[in-house]
Amino acid sequence: MRTFRGFAQSGTRARVFTWAGGTPPVPMAEAQALRRLLDGDGHSWNFAQNAFTSSKGVLANLNGEPQAGTSVAGRWGQGAMRLAVGEEVEWSLAARLDCTVGFWLRSVHVGPEWTHVVARFGPNVLYVNGGELGITDDMDGELGLVVMPLEGVLLVRATSATVTVSDLVYLPYTVPTAWVPQWAAATAPFGPLPYHRASGTGIPGPFQVLGQALDAQPMEYDEDGARVQGQYLDFELWQQPEDT
Repeated sequence: MRTFRGFAQSGTRARVFTWAGGTPPVPMAEAQALRRLLDGDGHSWNFAQNAFTSSKGVLANLNGEPQAGTSVAGRWGQGAMRLAVGEEVEWSLAARLDCTVGFWLRSVHVGPEWTHVVARFGPNVLYVNGGELGITDDMDGELGLVVMPLEGVLLVRATSATVTVSDLVYLPYTVPTAWVPQWAAATAPFGPLPYHRASGTGIPGPFQVLGQALDAQPMEYDEDGARVQGQYLDFELWQQPEDT
């Protein structure tokens, strides 16, 4: 278009992109977990702008006087949540018993450095810094807190020490075992769900994106001499304008 004085003027304020991709053959269970990851299923908390509210707007019920916000330093320069012994926070989000919960933790049990914790409640396995520690019931004695899905509620309670929790993530499915060490080694926050952060040599990013899983093609392939039922999974990533 032209301005009043005749100069050329573009109405384009920003250019956003959509990337299409596909996976190599993956086992059926991993393909289903990847589909839910791409679709942004679950909730995340950075405990910054909205304190205890999840990335999808679920409010919390508090017991005691838990703290949350940017006044409590978090793992990624955002906020965090601090609970004294006996204090707890609950979110009613139809929590599933086979869910996966991950977070970064500081407490006297783990020391001053941030420790990454993942609880896969379906197979009942607890991981610390990407390695298997025991079962999920070990959180109380090993970490000083309890995190559990209970009657549709996600509960976080400090049991034997003051704990600081950062980048809390609830996923309503069981993540594959191979994802856990990659999650612990990540160099950015998980959320905010349903958004993801896409980067790599294939895009001029990093960018904030929304994902969508598309068609899946069932197939069989050989793995270590055995026939495996799997899928090819197609997907799209839609770039989102930042700060929206």
